[in-house]
Amino acid sequence: MKINKKNMIESQLKPEGISCSNTMDCISKINREDFVPKEFFNLSYAECDIPLKNNFKMLRPLTVAKILQLLQISKNDEILEVGTGSGYLTCCLSKMGNSVDTLDIDQDMLDTAKKVHKKYNTHNINYINADVFSNWNIEKKYDVIVITGSIDSRVEKLEQLLKNNGRMFAVVGTYPVMNVNIIKRVSEDKVLSDVAFETILDPLKNINKKNYLNF
Repeated sequence: MKINKKNMIESQLKPEGISCSNTMDCISKINREDFVPKEFFNLSYAECDIPLKNNFKMLRPLTVAKILQLLQISKNDEILEVGTGSGYLTCCLSKMGNSVDTLDIDQDMLDTAKKVHKKYNTHNINYINADVFSNWNIEKKYDVIVITGSIDSRVEKLEQLLKNNGRMFAVVGTYPVMNVNIIKRVSEDKVLSDVAFETILDPLKNINKKNYLNF
């Protein structure tokens, strides 16, 4: 049975505690099927893994909703997304925040996402083809950082990019034990991390473990 957007919201998101009006409003305005390969259109709103090009997968609907709700994104937020993927979450972030720098090691993924984003008149997305763990450095700071693949330990390089009161979504751990961490910078030299829930997410590609700082 094909699941539509309304059914997804009522039967999948709300029962799992998604209640943020900003999150619901954003999800209701963006069509997941625009970002799904044609052969999987009927699964656009299903809570399942949808394959993308080059061995990537699309984030599940509930995962996206939880990211948006947990990070409490505001219209003034400058956002970094590590791992563009389908571009669906990128589009949601662009509608909820002020600007989005989305970074991916796969130029093909970036190009595909950019084409779809044009349908939504997104003028606040900056597309970056780079590996965050090796050849990418930036002095910019962010209010929100989202890592769309799992990492086996926290990444100091990224945490240093958080502004004061900035927050990060990161799935930390190795299969089969992974936890969503919401990491917040509370001062210039201090960050706090809270475990939100358990989940399983494919590892972020091209991880250079030498750049990790374990806690």
